[in-house]
Amino acid sequence: MAVIEKGQRLSPTEAKSHLAKLTQQMQLESYIRTLERLAAKESNPILSGALDYYRKNKKLTPKYAAVVFWKLQAFNIDHHPSFFQIELRRAQHIDDLRQMPTARIHRFWSALTTAQRRKAVELGHTPPKDRIVTD
Repeated sequence: MAVIEKGQRLSPTEAKSHLAKLTQQMQLESYIRTLERLAAKESNPILSGALDYYRKNKKLTPKYAAVVFWKLQAFNIDHHPSFFQIELRRAQHIDDLRQMPTARIHRFWSALTTAQRRKAVELGHTPPKDRIVTD
């Protein structure tokens, strides 16, 4: 299938890259719409802050993730946790994860990468026993 961008036919490699970028942009817009729906459900400065942070950084902090995933569940808003990336590069975010109760981390465990899950275990947290966390 030919892919044309700005009047130019793209090579197969360029087309694949272009389509991957478009897919990534569509996914990001979908995640933002999910956060917008959530923020509209409840007047909560934490949810508004999470939406602003996600728009700017394309990730959630551990504190924002704990609240966002809790509220997504509470309002039965369809989402897939692994779509949202969690920011764990800053020392403050790692410290936030360390101090957070394990039950809260379980809310967004599926959004953590394998390396982030290992880090959570190193910080003293345990993996969830099952995929459904109801705390």
